[in-house]
Amino acid sequence: MLTAGPAWTASADSPQTPAPLLSGAEEVLVLTGRADLGFAEACLRQARAAGARTTVLFDARYEAALGDGATAVRDVLPVPVVCRSGGAFRARVVIAVSPTAATVSIGSGDATPGGWGRDAEVWTHLTADGPTVPTLITDLAEWLRRLPGQLWIEPIGAERLEAVAALLTARPHEGEHDEPMLLANDQVPILEQLPFSPGADRLSVAAPAFDPAGRAFGEIARAVRALQVRLLVPSGVRCDAAGLTAALDEVGGFDETGEVLVQTASDGRYRGAGVIEWWNGDAGVLVTGGLDCTPESLLVTSADPGGNCELALLQEVTASLLDPVDGRDVALSDPSLTIRTPESVPTSAARVLTLRVHADRVEANLVAAGSSAPDGLVATAGETSLKLPWTGAEGRLHTYVAEGARLGGRSAQVRAADGTQLGAAVISDVAVAVTRYTRPSPLEVRELGDVFGDAGDLEALFAAVSALASGRTARHGVPVAERRAAEEERLRAIVGPALLDFAFGRTAVDAADGLGLAVVSMDAGQIERLRQQVLRLGGAASGWPLPARLAAFRIVLVLAAAGLWPAPQDWTPLLAAGLDALIAADDEAFAEEQAALATVGIAAVHHGHVLSPLGGFEDLRAQVRLDAAPPADLVARFANGLAGDILGTDFQAEGIAADAGELLVRSPFDDAVDAIPDSVGTVQRSDHGGVLVDTSKDPRRTTLLVLDLLRDFPDTHVTVRGAAGTETHGWWNGRRLVLLTPFGGRWRGSLWPGLMTGIATYAKGASQLPTAARTWITEVAEMEES
Repeated sequence: MLTAGPAWTASADSPQTPAPLLSGAEEVLVLTGRADLGFAEACLRQARAAGARTTVLFDARYEAALGDGATAVRDVLPVPVVCRSGGAFRARVVIAVSPTAATVSIGSGDATPGGWGRDAEVWTHLTADGPTVPTLITDLAEWLRRLPGQLWIEPIGAERLEAVAALLTARPHEGEHDEPMLLANDQVPILEQLPFSPGADRLSVAAPAFDPAGRAFGEIARAVRALQVRLLVPSGVRCDAAGLTAALDEVGGFDETGEVLVQTASDGRYRGAGVIEWWNGDAGVLVTGGLDCTPESLLVTSADPGGNCELALLQEVTASLLDPVDGRDVALSDPSLTIRTPESVPTSAARVLTLRVHADRVEANLVAAGSSAPDGLVATAGETSLKLPWTGAEGRLHTYVAEGARLGGRSAQVRAADGTQLGAAVISDVAVAVTRYTRPSPLEVRELGDVFGDAGDLEALFAAVSALASGRTARHGVPVAERRAAEEERLRAIVGPALLDFAFGRTAVDAADGLGLAVVSMDAGQIERLRQQVLRLGGAASGWPLPARLAAFRIVLVLAAAGLWPAPQDWTPLLAAGLDALIAADDEAFAEEQAALATVGIAAVHHGHVLSPLGGFEDLRAQVRLDAAPPADLVARFANGLAGDILGTDFQAEGIAADAGELLVRSPFDDAVDAIPDSVGTVQRSDHGGVLVDTSKDPRRTTLLVLDLLRDFPDTHVTVRGAAGTETHGWWNGRRLVLLTPFGGRWRGSLWPGLMTGIATYAKGASQLPTAARTWITEVAEMEES
């Protein structure tokens, strides 16, 4: 066993665990007092992506922070607990374990940005990677197995504790010389386990909290009777100044030559560690953990009324942990200490632990203060309210279940059936949290732009997309909603949630800026390799199930928008082929995502077609027929981030659905009219189905130009209005040309019946029209049948 520490942690600029976790861990378990689950998810994301189940067990008395996001807590399994004694759950441990190795960190910091980053905390890190496990590891496993007896804990939480304990003891036990000793208080108080030797040279105690009378500190001091006593308190210490001062005065009377120092750290950082250290000569004994200097932490067991659930380490040391902390002398009455009153424990008649979302039900667990509990619960998340009837109890732990229900969001407000408010509860998706991914995509730990810039990650991403095509759930005799849930669960177990979120439009992309920068930074070889990989991906996708096709097409779409192929004639056919594969799939379970992504795709392909006209667009458009308008929010999520140099700055979510809807009912004539250059003038459809042009140029020549541009649509009535208010009307069918021009309040008609070479040269002004074969005067600007 390799021991690193004990040591004070340094401030962290980014979310991270107190120490590196075991690579290849199957289980990661975090025990903490307070929990910021959003922060913990970020810290544990890489372990989760590597296949580890991650569990965070915390004190349910404190509402867990969740961070941003609309989905349920997914990357970690939250297990809020209540101590049966009524005390606090204060063990701080991070375990990562596989059958052949383990890393264990025991310390003082909660799983919050302060506890794992900003604050000065003490952690001891241990690695057990040999053929045997030392005594500390087996002791820890046995304590985990005893832990459910100290807590009101849901069955799934007890299962995870047993799973971790089983892996910790998968190898045979063999004690090691001088290994640290685990201190747990479920059977014997912490203080009674400490090998004090009265008459020590010096005693140092650091703690974030002291009981009002200083009783626990006094017990330590009387047991050691050191010549020198140093008390290190943080700014923000919780204590009663008068009571602790009286205890210090008692310590000073043990020996006339004794010395008592009260200090606070000069750096001003909050220190949440509980540290007891005493020395005889060069031999020191050190106790570390999240201990308060209170009777609830040190003088009673976790089975005694009010007793905390604690865990600490005892080690023999040759170097002091507290001596290097630069301190300044301070009186407990000094206002700069910002003394807080001892913490009051949150109390409530009933405490809801979590709302567990299963494939076929939503389950809630509640810890009642006494023997009675509500007959039912009502959970409200967003605009959804769900009734959960009482189904059973084990002691004070009551269970409520809503069969065949789902609940979204990260937390819900819960009230009893009679309207009594019970507070907020975390929503946890059980199937996701307990699944170990078999082929996780790199999107679990890296951003899309970083993945595209790394050859190894890129291969892993395309392999994960291919894995989405493996197998299918039964399609017959299963309701669509159930089949979708089952399919998502199955696919998530393979690749993790990140790739599914990408495929289904739940995560945003920044193709124009973020991915565009990634593409610009690639060299020519990287770009060509990526292009070839995308081509292979697109070719394979045509035979895949719809979820895999969604992922493949969205990859092609965002890379096109990012500029992987700058010329529209290069990327438009790829998008068209991918869209053709996407719309060919038939799976109503994911029909909304298919319709939404197809809507964005057809708009993108049309944009490229207008820039560089290519054959086949009309056939493609004819295939894209949506039975119903896709959800606007889904269209927006797929479209956001695509606007830029490639697809245009107007390629925005607000207009794409409407534009695509119009596009799908448009005729080729509409496209031809839109393709008339802006330099001709202002072009619009006329009320009678023709084309109306306002121009500052020669109306007659402009009429010829527009008629030539619309030569595929014979006898379109083109009206051109010049700057002086004059009008010219024209019709052209490929051989016969008719023009009407103003004449004394009426119209002069001119007919050319056999212009075999077309009118392009006349439209461009290269030559003049020959003399008309026939002219006439008419009252109405209509083509006269010849």
